[in-house]
Amino acid sequence: MGKDHKVIVIGIDGLEYNFVKEWRLRNIMQKKYCMLDLSDYDVITTPPIWGSMLTGEIDQEIMDKWVKRCEVLGDEGKVKQKWWAKFGSTILPKSVSLWMWKNIFRNRLGGNLFETTSNYIMEKNVHNLFELFQNPWTNGVPGYNWREDFPKQNVMQQEASEGDNARYIRYIENSYHNSKKQLLAALESKTFDLVFWYEKILDSICHASRIKPINLMRYYLEINELIGIVKEKHPNSVIYIVSDHGMERKKGGYWWHSNHAFFSSSNGESIEKPLQLYNLIKKTKTLGKNGDKVSQINK
Repeated sequence: MGKDHKVIVIGIDGLEYNFVKEWRLRNIMQKKYCMLDLSDYDVITTPPIWGSMLTGEIDQEIMDKWVKRCEVLGDEGKVKQKWWAKFGSTILPKSVSLWMWKNIFRNRLGGNLFETTSNYIMEKNVHNLFELFQNPWTNGVPGYNWREDFPKQNVMQQEASEGDNARYIRYIENSYHNSKKQLLAALESKTFDLVFWYEKILDSICHASRIKPINLMRYYLEINELIGIVKEKHPNSVIYIVSDHGMERKKGGYWWHSNHAFFSSSNGESIEKPLQLYNLIKKTKTLGKNGDKVSQINK
């Protein structure tokens, strides 16, 4: 690839294939788009899936931690909730169930797994796609140097679960705009040969509210517009857009993870599973020197 050409990965947590198709979001669809199969994952959740994209493998040790969590919470995926946990969540008030989870079960099951598995690839020194490039950049991907203000976020998530989600939604939107600035700044640099941008606004908005699809559309349109800007400014770069799962609206207006993900490419390439992204990028990019550090624009 040429000196100023890049591999650009736009990673959108919770990007739903069916909405992209229904709303004909051409910038997101690119030259070729497809639905990704998540059947290899025991639990459809954030860090293990994104981590598999970076390494080409599912880390079973990390996945097992999420399985144990879901056996108590009964989130989703292939895992069945333990009978006693299901019985307790049925008869106990929601506030009591949440208190028991946070003060009894969570610490016994590895703490806040979003936090404790947020950097497992670096902590375990697992080979990853950033090592294939001379000058890669990321704002942090779940499983790899993903940084959040977890204490602040936890407080606002609690408020949202109790019906007061206005502050959390403002926080989500502000985080997106700051993250967008980071992406555009990184793309302006001619130094980086890989730009891997992660954003979770779609996932977070759905979890924080019972938003209707028609109101969710504006966030999709915003991302579609942003990708249009990226494509216009970098017509010679290869752009991959990927999600870890989509979002489906359930009974009562609540949202949860769908059993499929999204992928599109500017060069007509396709994959079938998220973990295949590693080999696709390895094939696409002329390899650089191994071992260079990943550049990062801090929040």
